[in-house]
Amino acid sequence: MQSFSRVVAAVAALSVSVVAPNAARAQALPPAATIIAKYVNAIGGKAEIMKVTSYKQSATMDIPAVGLSATMEIYAAAPNKMSSKMSLPGMGEVEQGFNGTVGWQVNPMQGPRVLADKELAIAKDGSDFYANMLYSADRYSTMETVGDTTINGEKAYKVKLVSKATGNESASFFSQTSGLLMGGVTTTESPMGSVTSTQIVSDYKKFGGVMMPTKMVTTVGPQQLVLTIKDVTLNGVPDSAFDIPAQIKPLIKP
Repeated sequence: MQSFSRVVAAVAALSVSVVAPNAARAQALPPAATIIAKYVNAIGGKAEIMKVTSYKQSATMDIPAVGLSATMEIYAAAPNKMSSKMSLPGMGEVEQGFNGTVGWQVNPMQGPRVLADKELAIAKDGSDFYANMLYSADRYSTMETVGDTTINGEKAYKVKLVSKATGNESASFFSQTSGLLMGGVTTTESPMGSVTSTQIVSDYKKFGGVMMPTKMVTTVGPQQLVLTIKDVTLNGVPDSAFDIPAQIKPLIKP
């Protein structure tokens, strides 16, 4: 699910080298729409997905190279709300969110920020609850199967995606066997500019009627991050989970 990956991308950019394109296949590649339909069916089907209106994920974020382990809470709700809070030992809390109108980030190193322009557009696009789970075709100006890849020894199709809302190009990798999402390549905006990232997702578990990945391994340069979902609660997330933080409110222009 893209909602799983967008939180990590906002915490740190990702780039992983275990995704290696193979030589072009002799036979024709299946259309992107066929691959997406198989994926939606693999995670439970549209009917089950539409039963989910919100969720809370409790997670840990580990950065092995520096011996850092942080706790996280991630919230998402239809139609387009998202927030997360990560507690960094000895540093404080990192928060981000989009409440349908306002996007924000609170970082102990950079302070509170209201998102604007491209960053706000990406936050809004990434918070589209059902489009993220269904890979809705009307969300993209381009949705095309461009090749196949091997991820950790398993064959996957590479689907190129170009967002209508932001113009950003990304790619998603889907297992040729199970149909499940195995990873992706995305670009996120930060105060330091655009960063291209790659993620590998695994360890799918069923919550309600929907399969979700519970592990994501990411890297940026020499740095590796491991996000592990410990628990998922479906539906019933209160509106207060998307309240604008107190330190953000004075920064919002009338």
